[in-house]
Amino acid sequence: MSWILWICFFVSLLLSYLDQRKILKLKDWVIIIAAFLLCELYVDLFGLLIPVGFIMGLIYMNKKKKFLYAKALMFGLITVFVIFYTPKISFQQIKALSESNKYTEQFNQVKAVSNFKVESDVNNVLQKAANHLKDKNPNSEIPVDDPHVVFSIWVLQHRNVALQDLDWLWYKAPLELHYYWQINRPDPLVTLEYVVFNEVGYMGVFEREHEKEPYHLRTIYEFDRLKTWTPMIP
Repeated sequence: MSWILWICFFVSLLLSYLDQRKILKLKDWVIIIAAFLLCELYVDLFGLLIPVGFIMGLIYMNKKKKFLYAKALMFGLITVFVIFYTPKISFQQIKALSESNKYTEQFNQVKAVSNFKVESDVNNVLQKAANHLKDKNPNSEIPVDDPHVVFSIWVLQHRNVALQDLDWLWYKAPLELHYYWQINRPDPLVTLEYVVFNEVGYMGVFEREHEKEPYHLRTIYEFDRLKTWTPMIP
């Protein structure tokens, strides 16, 4: 995002000189741009910005009496200060925030949100737990990499429930522990897993880059209830 701010300030600088374009020569435009870029030279002193480039440009301008370029220095100074002190937000973070708002709209109240990277240990730990359940019943046909399996393991471990095997997890656990579960796939790259108890619900967001790749747990929402409907708890 910082480069967008930089471009906006740079374009604004050039526009501010348009009323003088008839008297400005190519050399003047070069110096204006150079003065703006010179302000990019600064020192970060324990979180305090020292505008070294601006100070150098100011000294040069006063010595040469080139006050035409003062505006360029001021634009450069403002730009470097704004970018330096503005929180660094990436497009990925903006996208994640937008998706988060989209998901939370379906809940009455969100109690907690946990985000994970693809390489996060949580995915490896949950996959190992799924493989362990497979070892208890090798004849089970339940796929260990299914997002529902992985998320059910996370939820039940979160609630300190001992796990038996994959068939129990898939077929019997909801009846014995009295919870509702649902799968929603808005597109081939995203799977939403819901597990809802009487007092609390959990939704896991699983994503993948391509259809042939496995899903990875990216976000967990803990909520009190869904706005639109109340699931029947077995």
